[in-house]
Amino acid sequence: MVGIDEVAYAANHGLEYWLDGRVELAEGVEGYPALVEQIVTQSAYLPELGVQPERKGPGVAFHFRRAPDTEAAQHFAIREGRKVIELRPDVNASKGSATKLLAKRLGVKAILCMGDDRTDIDMFEAVKHLCNRGVDGAAVAVLSAESPPELLAASDYTVEGVEGVEWLLGEVLRAVGGTSP
Repeated sequence: MVGIDEVAYAANHGLEYWLDGRVELAEGVEGYPALVEQIVTQSAYLPELGVQPERKGPGVAFHFRRAPDTEAAQHFAIREGRKVIELRPDVNASKGSATKLLAKRLGVKAILCMGDDRTDIDMFEAVKHLCNRGVDGAAVAVLSAESPPELLAASDYTVEGVEGVEWLLGEVLRAVGGTSP
């Protein structure tokens, strides 16, 4: 890009280097350019919205800076969870908004929510919101080796994995007069 071959460059957030007149990739990214090609060729290109994919060697970017209407080009919101990146409609909806809506429509007096990922934090915050308005409730983080610290900080209690969830639900059933399996 600069045209001075004798200079060493690091580019693409450290994924590529220009050394001794040739491009070198960071260790471990050799197979990614082929994956990028698959993503770009299989992705829906939206020229009418001005969304343009850019092959970046071992990475890919989707640009909308030249879109005539940048708001319209941003159809999706990016949400990150445990081992997942989601492209979701960019609307005001979350596990938290769903919790509040269901609590209101069903007229709940008590609520127990369990979750194991960042995407559950909105739900936990909704439980706290409901508790501040007189609903009895608790947010329970389901622990694993991958539990994000912010989930634990947002929870009232924790249980260990699926076994802990089964135990807690059994205890709830006993407390409300049901039988546990």
